[in-house]
Amino acid sequence: MNQDKKIALLIDAENISRNYRKIIMQELAKYGTTTYRRIYGDFTSGKLNWTSEDMLKYSLTPVQQYSNISSKNKNSGKNSSDITLVIDAMDILYSGNVEGFCIVSSDSDFTKLASRLREAGMFVIGMGEEKTPLAFRKSCEKFILLDILYKDSEKDKEKKSDSKKSQPSKSDDKTKKSSKKVKEEDIKDDNKDEETAIMPWSSIVNIINTEILPELADEDGWASLADVGNRLYKLYSDFDSRNYGYKKLSELFKADKNFETKPAKPNPDSNLVYYLIRAK
Repeated sequence: MNQDKKIALLIDAENISRNYRKIIMQELAKYGTTTYRRIYGDFTSGKLNWTSEDMLKYSLTPVQQYSNISSKNKNSGKNSSDITLVIDAMDILYSGNVEGFCIVSSDSDFTKLASRLREAGMFVIGMGEEKTPLAFRKSCEKFILLDILYKDSEKDKEKKSDSKKSQPSKSDDKTKKSSKKVKEEDIKDDNKDEETAIMPWSSIVNIINTEILPELADEDGWASLADVGNRLYKLYSDFDSRNYGYKKLSELFKADKNFETKPAKPNPDSNLVYYLIRAK
C-alpha cells in the first residue's frame, strides 16, 4: 500500500460513535495521508456524542446539517446529512486532489457512493460496525469492523491493568509465555445473521484449501502466506485476522491445526523473514 496516498475521510456522525475516533485515525494512517477530514451531522440536536474537543484533536471539520423536513420525520435530519456527505464526496472526486476515500458509516445508503468512487479509480475504504450490510462492505475495496477492534482494544487495556496489579515476577512471566499454546478452537468463528455476519473461519479454510492453495502452491504444497492473504483480501473486503481474534495473519494460521507454517527468507542476502503455509 502506498503510504503517500491522499485520502478523503468522511464520517457519518449520525451513525458512528465517538468511541471509535482513535481507531479510525490509527487504521487510516496505514493506508495514506488524510487531506480532507469531514464529519457530518446535526451537532445542535444534542443527540450526537462527538465533541468540539474531538474536532480539534483530530482536525475534523464539522459539517452542520439541519433537518430540512418537519421534526416529526425521525430520519429527516439523518437523510440530509447523508445527502450532504454524498455531494461533498463527488465534489472532492472531481477536484482531482485525492486518490482514495474513507467512508465511516454502518449505513447501506452509501453502497452506491462507494461503487461510484471505485468506478472512478478511487481506492475506497469503509469503516463501520458489524451490523453493516454486506452490500456496503462489498462495495468497498477494504472494510474495517470498528466494534470488533474496539472490543479487542478494551480487552488489551484490561489485561494491562490486571498485569500491573498482579505484578508477577520475571520468572513467573517466562513460565507463562513458555506454557502458552494457541489452540484452533480459540479462533473466533461466530455465526450471526447471514447479511452482516463475518465469513466463518471454517468457510475461509475451505476456500483456501479448494481454491487458493491449488493455484498458488508449489509442487510440495507450500505457498506464500502473503500471497494467500492478498487473495483473501481481494475476495472479502472485510477479511481481517483481527476479526478472528489474532492481530497478525501469521498468528492466525499458526493457531490452526489445518495448516503447517514455516519461516523462509526471500533471498540469502536479506534478513527479512516471511511465512509459507500448506494444508496438512
